[in-house]
Amino acid sequence: MTPLRLLPLLLLLPGFAFAQSGKGKALTFGLKIGANFSELNTLEVKTPRLTGPGGVPVLSGGQVVYDFFQDNDSRTTGLVGGAFLRIGRKFFVQPEVLVSAKGGSFDLVQTGLATQKIDVKFTTVDVPLLVGVKLGPLRLNAGPMASLTVSENQSLKDALNQYTTQPIDQTFKQAVFGYQAGVGITALGINLDLRYEGNLSDLSQIGIKTPTDDARFTTKTNLWQLTVGVGF
Repeated sequence: MTPLRLLPLLLLLPGFAFAQSGKGKALTFGLKIGANFSELNTLEVKTPRLTGPGGVPVLSGGQVVYDFFQDNDSRTTGLVGGAFLRIGRKFFVQPEVLVSAKGGSFDLVQTGLATQKIDVKFTTVDVPLLVGVKLGPLRLNAGPMASLTVSENQSLKDALNQYTTQPIDQTFKQAVFGYQAGVGITALGINLDLRYEGNLSDLSQIGIKTPTDDARFTTKTNLWQLTVGVGF
């Protein structure tokens, strides 16, 4: 079942959960765990293929061989978990600290060769600061988020090495800024949340410098996040 198919269930639950909800506590600390369903949005780039890092362009029939980076629609599933603090009753502020596994893929279309699917996976520490309102047991919330990448696989770096004359020492920025927005329900002491997360800044922004060109590869993530948690 996809996260979007769960949205009607979340909207139907308030009637069941209303009898379980009181005015609520003014301060709630909680733990949560769940799943991310993420994808990459990549700026499509055309760039010459090189003989190797720092090499010369590959020629075919006297012409430079150009390859393409382009989007695909694949999504990656990863775990997410952390803690939250909800301050307020009807209107609330909710800071969180989450460890989140994300990723996605894009296609590397190589002229005269098979298209490669490049799978990118990374782990971030996310700090959303949400503001919201409670409508009975239903919660609506949204807010900004700062994200720090703490680990990544080498797929993106390896894919770009043959297209640039400069070393790629760091493929991800130190900090990415984005947002989260979603709906939640609290019933029987359990918090169920469905959110959409997007980036306001680029996850990666890499200059591709070649002997004949200077392009820029950029990518952002977006994801649906489904979590279950308990409050104390």
